[in-house]
Amino acid sequence: MAQMRLMDIIENGTAAFGPYAISPQPCQTALADVRAIGGRVLADLPEPDIRNLVPTDIAADHLTVELDFELAQRASDRPGFMAPPRAVSTAVAVVIALHVLEQPDARRAGEAMRGLLEAMREELWQISATSIDSWGRSLSPVLQGVHLAALAPTLRPSEQLRHRTAAPLPSRPRTTGRARKIPSMFWPAWAVRFTPPDGIYPRVLAPALAASLLITGSNITLEDAAGHLGSVIDGTEVSRVLQFLDDQPYWPAMTTALVRLADHLDTVNVPVDYRRRRRLDYTGLLPHERWREICRSTGTSPGTGRREMIVRCQLFQRISGLPAEAAPGYHGINEAQFRAASARDAALQTPELAQALTKEAQNFLADHRIRNEPVAWRPPLTLLAGLDLPGPDPARIDVAHLHRLIRQRKNPVQYAADTLNTNIEAIRLVLDEQPAPALPPTPARAKATGHTRFKARQAVPKEKFTRLYLDEHLSLQRIGDLTGFSRRVLADLAREYDIPLRDGPQDYRRRGTVDREWMTEQYVVQRRTLPDLARETGMSTANMARWAHTHKIPLRPRGGRKSRHRATCHRGGGPHFRRSA
Repeated sequence: MAQMRLMDIIENGTAAFGPYAISPQPCQTALADVRAIGGRVLADLPEPDIRNLVPTDIAADHLTVELDFELAQRASDRPGFMAPPRAVSTAVAVVIALHVLEQPDARRAGEAMRGLLEAMREELWQISATSIDSWGRSLSPVLQGVHLAALAPTLRPSEQLRHRTAAPLPSRPRTTGRARKIPSMFWPAWAVRFTPPDGIYPRVLAPALAASLLITGSNITLEDAAGHLGSVIDGTEVSRVLQFLDDQPYWPAMTTALVRLADHLDTVNVPVDYRRRRRLDYTGLLPHERWREICRSTGTSPGTGRREMIVRCQLFQRISGLPAEAAPGYHGINEAQFRAASARDAALQTPELAQALTKEAQNFLADHRIRNEPVAWRPPLTLLAGLDLPGPDPARIDVAHLHRLIRQRKNPVQYAADTLNTNIEAIRLVLDEQPAPALPPTPARAKATGHTRFKARQAVPKEKFTRLYLDEHLSLQRIGDLTGFSRRVLADLAREYDIPLRDGPQDYRRRGTVDREWMTEQYVVQRRTLPDLARETGMSTANMARWAHTHKIPLRPRGGRKSRHRATCHRGGGPHFRRSA
């Protein structure tokens, strides 16, 4: 069978079997791989292992004393470095080499090679990733990958990532330009899936994962990787985090995910330049006046200064990819307090507020001449398919149920996490992407939080207010009757819209709205009441009284029956107007 495989390689001119299927190699290269393994076997593999790997008769013939003294002497001087003196020894070398290379993929070929390496060396960790270079010339990347797969369990976690040992075909590290494609803090949707149940803070894990992604398949050092991503963590801390993760049962799945993600980033055009985002000046992000304006426009309580700072830092982290504490104005709060405050804020956020903050982020980027990038981006989570990762999958959270939980409790995020058997970070992530709609507020709360003003702003936008108040000359009272809002709310809205309020009847006199003859006819002759006239003209009763004073029309005393502007009939005949005080 070994002879048939060799003839197949020679006749086809290509090796495309086993681990070569993923990267077919020319005939000469594949035969060089066979020769390299065979030579190392003849040189170093102990006799018991040879007997276990080849048929008994072949092993026995190979291990007998050579009859040709000269050939035997040459072979013993440099075993494995020259053609064996007998065909049976060549058979031993080729059969054992193909025992490795006939495996269905690089991983299982690496397992077979690991057995040989352990037999040939007392300490496998003494073998480096480049030791195979001394086995022969012109070795294929496939054989190098099989060798790396064999050494994977003995490599440090950073070296496993560097050599992509979790990939279908491990490879030597190379230089990459991936830093601009990676945020300083790992994408939240990915970090949640990588988060262990306990033992490490998200603030430490996220930058360590980002740096780990940068070194995957790369020859960059840990310290340089951390520096390229904004120095929010150092190389020693990255190494410590990786060693902690390496001791966990889910480490193989994590390395597989990082390798998949690194390969994806190397082949796609990431729409966000994180290197540029890290260098922007964020001192003008979400100024105080703008925050108050957003709160007014979305019916959101602005809270104390701390809430404003928390929202600004969150927006900074979302845009820059840097940790929140790097934001201008971050002060007076530690990481644990910030996480707790952020969780509370996630429960308070509404779709309207989220949309307004996204628009604010877009305007900020546009001010810095970045108009062709989204505010935020993340790699597709489909890359994690089939992997048993330690963190929860937010996609499995029932969003409608979560929204109901969030609006029912005083400490809603923790309660929702406990109820849905997940963690706070997963709940925050879902609420950031799909905020819970606000419940209808009570009248007192609506007034306290500005919700009434928000509703008025929605019902009476500036264009409509201008038309009713300035063009049609309706009073605030009349507009209130039409819209259901109080005169005070509408007055505040007018000031917000920079619409000057009329001071009294002088404005009406300039516009000729109230005529003296008309008022005399209606009030004196027809005996209609001031409220009746005010409703007809769209002004307040007080303004109508001012017009009467302006036109020197005496007012009727109060207390009598109100006039009804309709005709009634006496028993004996024609219509008349009922008189009132």
